[in-house]
Amino acid sequence: MKTKIQKEFLDTGFGFSVRLLNVPMVKVRGEWTPKINYNKLARMVLHELSHKASRLTGDEVRFIRTYFEMTLQKFAKRFSVSHAAVLKWEKSEAVSTAMSWATEKDLRLFILSNLGAKSAELAGLYMDLETVHGVKSLPMNLDAKKLAA
Repeated sequence: MKTKIQKEFLDTGFGFSVRLLNVPMVKVRGEWTPKINYNKLARMVLHELSHKASRLTGDEVRFIRTYFEMTLQKFAKRFSVSHAAVLKWEKSEAVSTAMSWATEKDLRLFILSNLGAKSAELAGLYMDLETVHGVKSLPMNLDAKKLAA
C-alpha cells in the first residue's frame, strides 16, 4: 500500500472548506485519499468552530445541528427560536447567519459543553465571546498529524 504525506488538502466533506495540513495519504484504487480518522476530524472541526474569529455560516450551523443529530425543531427549541429561523440560517450557506450574537454565543458554548470541555475552557470561551466577532470567514486550517487512521 503506497502512502505519502501531502502538505495541504482541501476537504469539503462537512459542507464547507477545511484546509488540512500535513495529511497522511494512501493510494486506493489508483487515487490518493486522506488516511485520517474522520470522527476525530469532525470533533476537531467542532472545537475550532466554537472558537472561530468570525460569525458562523449557514453551512457550519447545518453541520453542528446534524453532528449532534438534532432535528430542525429540536435545535430550534434548544436555542429558543423557531424552526423557520434555523432554516433561514442554514439557507445562508457560506454566508454568516443573521442569528443574534447571544444565540450564537450560546451555540458555541453548547458545542464545547457537548464535547466534554472542562469548566475553565468554557469560562475562557465565554470571556472571548464577550465581543462580536466581525472578521471575514476564512477556510479552517487544521494539522492532520493527529488524525492518522
